[in-house]
Amino acid sequence: MLQYMVLSLNTTMPFILLAGLGIVLRRLGMIGDEFAAKGNKVIFYAGIPVVIFNTIRRANLSNVFDTQFLVFNVALMIVIFLAVWLFAAKLMRDKDSISSFVNSAYRSSLSVVAPPLFMLMFYYDSDPDVFPKSILVVSVLLIVSYATASVLFAVHDPKPNQKGVGKAILNVIISVAKNPVVIGVVLGIIFNALGWGLNSAGYDVLPTFLVTTLDRLGGIVMPLAMICVGANLKFHGFDTKFKYVIIASVFKLLLMPIIGVAIALAFGFRGNDLTIIMILNALPMAVGAYVMQAELGGDTYIGGSVLMITMTFSALTLTLFIFLFRVFGFLT
Repeated sequence: MLQYMVLSLNTTMPFILLAGLGIVLRRLGMIGDEFAAKGNKVIFYAGIPVVIFNTIRRANLSNVFDTQFLVFNVALMIVIFLAVWLFAAKLMRDKDSISSFVNSAYRSSLSVVAPPLFMLMFYYDSDPDVFPKSILVVSVLLIVSYATASVLFAVHDPKPNQKGVGKAILNVIISVAKNPVVIGVVLGIIFNALGWGLNSAGYDVLPTFLVTTLDRLGGIVMPLAMICVGANLKFHGFDTKFKYVIIASVFKLLLMPIIGVAIALAFGFRGNDLTIIMILNALPMAVGAYVMQAELGGDTYIGGSVLMITMTFSALTLTLFIFLFRVFGFLT
């Protein structure tokens, strides 16, 4: 049990400390709003797409392909996304914050926190297909995650020159098609299908200078993103927006995994499949979700606050869920 808490802390604490550095640097006057805005652009349009492109390009996706499992997880994400959106649209008074609330409440850290957790739990499992299966579903859900978020922001935060109901559908299609992260996922799948990933010996087939460049660019994502989070983070007091932060955080860390597991049990998923579903829904908010809403005109206070809270407490909640899974016999 202790090893899961240590891994969770080792994974999430660097995010928290780097965000703290951003707060300190802003207080010292070394960075400000302009730095955070330009930093978010670099991350959103270059860093995150490269990380996801490289991950999918190098993955061995041909070993495992469970259509039923993939379809279930995609459908579950879409159902949760629509349910949270409907809840926010009906009950939130601050309509300008709906997109950021929804984006913060359902988006999981699939590309950063999920892989090391799955590696710890399944890499040496007696079933050699479990770990690649978990990585495959992460890759697919990345596409769905950014596509649904693009729809959300296209509806609630349209560009100034795209007014009118008649252009709503076109706005959504363009936003999804132009989203740099979605493009990164699609290109990663294409390169993977063409064999431009890792060869049979485990070496990258692309030229070394290009691989090094891509890896270096991807390496700036987490540090720069979290420094920008800290630079943007401002406490508004215990007002209505803080209430939204708490609701989104509780939903992300507690309600979402409980709902996901309950639905998965009803559909007959057990064992490692059920554990994968639980972890996918119990993860903290994705850094990319915050960067996306900062870049597309969302509420950075809600996004940054939910990100900090879920990153801080996810080590405890994930450990709790793993412990309960062992107690109830879902995880051996």
